[in-house]
Amino acid sequence: MDKRTVRKEVQEKRSKLNQRELHKFNKEINSHISVSRLFLEGKVIMGYLAQPDEVSVDAALQTALTMGKTVCVPQILDKDGEMQAVRLVTLKKLARDCYGIRTPAEPTEVIQPSDIDLVLVPGAAFTEHGDRLGKGKGFYDRFLPKCSKAVPMGVANEVQVVSELPTQSHDVKIRYLVTEKALRVCK
Repeated sequence: MDKRTVRKEVQEKRSKLNQRELHKFNKEINSHISVSRLFLEGKVIMGYLAQPDEVSVDAALQTALTMGKTVCVPQILDKDGEMQAVRLVTLKKLARDCYGIRTPAEPTEVIQPSDIDLVLVPGAAFTEHGDRLGKGKGFYDRFLPKCSKAVPMGVANEVQVVSELPTQSHDVKIRYLVTEKALRVCK
């Protein structure tokens, strides 16, 4: 099965979830993240500002900000798949980037990848073995190897967990996967 087909099938399953279910699942996922040892012990947390087809981690980011942690999110540098981490100080008054994704307003402070402890990683689909299928541009596959001490944690709804994914050598694996059911260690 090819990546495009998997993305389409998983997105169809996710689109069948109603807004009440998605809201409940987001709450459960954010709770699992916020009570995890990785989150509690991490000083620098990288999340993301979700698009409509992604699980929102805004509540976990707000918790991290309230706890005084350094919080950062991706900033797209170019359409060829390059991004950097920039500091997030508030979830209010956000700008939009060239893809329409919420982003901190300029001027932004760049956070070095080597300083990040935990990266919350969105994706189209995941396996319990740590395989991840993104949206096809390779942003996280290029960025995660620069995060020398960070633990990558995939964030998804349970309908996005599949038994296997087509992978390539450059695809970066995640070490943990959090869904509404639980936070699990990838085998």
